[in-house]
Amino acid sequence: MSTDRLTADPELQQPVSQAADKQTMAGRARRFGALHQAERTLRSMRAYGTVILFSSVSQPIMYILAMGLGLGVLVGEGGDFAEYGASSYLMYIAPAILASTVAMAAGIEFTFPVMEGFKWRRLYYGAQASPLSPGQIASGHILAVSVRFGIHAAIFTVVLYLFGAISSPLGVLMIASAMLGGLAIGLPIMAYVSTLRDEKGQMSLIQRFVIMPLFLFSGTFYPLTNLPGFLQVLGWFSPIWHANELGRVLAFGQPSPAWLILLHVLYLLGITVAAWLATVRIFTRRLGLEEWRGRTPGAKADAKRQERLAVKDAADSTAPGGAAPDSTALPRIAFRRGFGANYYSGNIRAVFGRGLTAIRNNRGVIFLSGLLEPVLFLTSFGLGISPMIAGVDAEQVGLRGGGTISYAAFIAPALLAVSAMNGAIFDSTWNVFFKLKITKLYRTMMSTSLGPVDVAVGEICLALFRGGIYALGFIGVLLVGGLIDPLAAVLMWFTALFVALGFASVGMAVTSFMTRFQQMDWMMMVLMPMFLFSATLFPISVYPAGVQAFIQALPLWHAVELMRDIAFWDFSGLTLVHIGYYLVMIVVGLALTTYRMKKLFLR
Repeated sequence: MSTDRLTADPELQQPVSQAADKQTMAGRARRFGALHQAERTLRSMRAYGTVILFSSVSQPIMYILAMGLGLGVLVGEGGDFAEYGASSYLMYIAPAILASTVAMAAGIEFTFPVMEGFKWRRLYYGAQASPLSPGQIASGHILAVSVRFGIHAAIFTVVLYLFGAISSPLGVLMIASAMLGGLAIGLPIMAYVSTLRDEKGQMSLIQRFVIMPLFLFSGTFYPLTNLPGFLQVLGWFSPIWHANELGRVLAFGQPSPAWLILLHVLYLLGITVAAWLATVRIFTRRLGLEEWRGRTPGAKADAKRQERLAVKDAADSTAPGGAAPDSTALPRIAFRRGFGANYYSGNIRAVFGRGLTAIRNNRGVIFLSGLLEPVLFLTSFGLGISPMIAGVDAEQVGLRGGGTISYAAFIAPALLAVSAMNGAIFDSTWNVFFKLKITKLYRTMMSTSLGPVDVAVGEICLALFRGGIYALGFIGVLLVGGLIDPLAAVLMWFTALFVALGFASVGMAVTSFMTRFQQMDWMMMVLMPMFLFSATLFPISVYPAGVQAFIQALPLWHAVELMRDIAFWDFSGLTLVHIGYYLVMIVVGLALTTYRMKKLFLR
């Protein structure tokens, strides 16, 4: 065999490196660019994939046991929902709960990860340096989130079938309707977040002023017609309501004209397509050759604040009888000495004052928005559920004296406890994590004379302050509604501070173990069952004794019962147990938080 024939044999030729043909590789990557970006996003989701799978299985079970079976006992079975085609209250709410949980996931996946890609970790700019186009980067993120929606909806649907909450074989199509509803509510949010240069509480505003109202007033737990006309309009424009109604048609054949079904589909598709195109356009302008020319949120407020500070400094320097202060002089710092000096410097007020300054410099509406959540819950369930419940038996909920109380009066003290918990948890988890891992603020604080006790107690006091303001606003609403008397209102406010202190102490300790913000979903997996099962919306007497014992071990149950004891002036020895429970929470939480702060930042 000749040498020429050997060299001509393709199997014996020197293999060509793929890196040598960069243009071919770039073309291949660009051709499937959206899929490549989706793959990268899905791989990043593996860090909290356990949370996704666990929530997909546990959420339907929790809602079925709590709302379908627990609240269903008060609402009643059968005839009330026969006109809608459902054989029970559980069957009626099941498709809506599926659509609503996907919408809640959309409120997370299309906010913080998008801000992370543009601002915090700038992942989108790394993808921009590759052959991927900005439109493919945006579409890849959307496709990855759609996969998460599909997995969640599929598992949710299987669980509903197992519990007999779906009677039609077309119920499997709820997976598509729930995904479409999630995209319809999430993509407009993604388009808005893509325009932001900085995060100054907009995520909190989105959750409280967009996601939560649409969830509560979209006919999830009751027919939309139970609400007054002006609130029904809010439901008509909500993508969640259209996804709810479409899911009910598929799950159990809810009677609905063909034109209305078509309207649901076209409405959700129209919002999804329009918002998708808008998102791609914004990504193209921000990541492409043309820089984004939109205004920087908060720039005007920052400029005005700097102008005021400059005027104040000029006035101080020209004050009569005084010389201009020496800007190079350092303030004297007093250091504590002796036992425990490395833990506590006696300057808690510095941490608390810094937090108040940050609240004042940011948008006040973000701080005050926490007042909205319990009011929305009370309005939604008070107006929507009350027409289906004649009243709540006082003996059934453990109150002496007998008689019947209104459903609104039953849930009002519980929602106050939930408000105190949420305000404290929000400040001691999300805000603390942001300062701990994103801005590294605590590392800076601990490099000064401040000790771990100063930081821990200062932050917990800030959470307590926020929880107290939220509770004060909600108590005002209860007083106006005649649901509590003035003396009980005063005691309930101090109790709300006590409850908030307990949750803030434990919440900050738990947050110190978190390494990624996606792990905060575990916190929600703890808060959700507490809210659903802690006698907040129905008495725990509907459950067997073993389940009741588990519920009574939850901290929110003690807060709810303590609030009801005060609201109805029904005190007993168990009231002291509730108080002792929170005293233990406070002591253990503060001790663990202090230890973790020292462990993280001090040698």
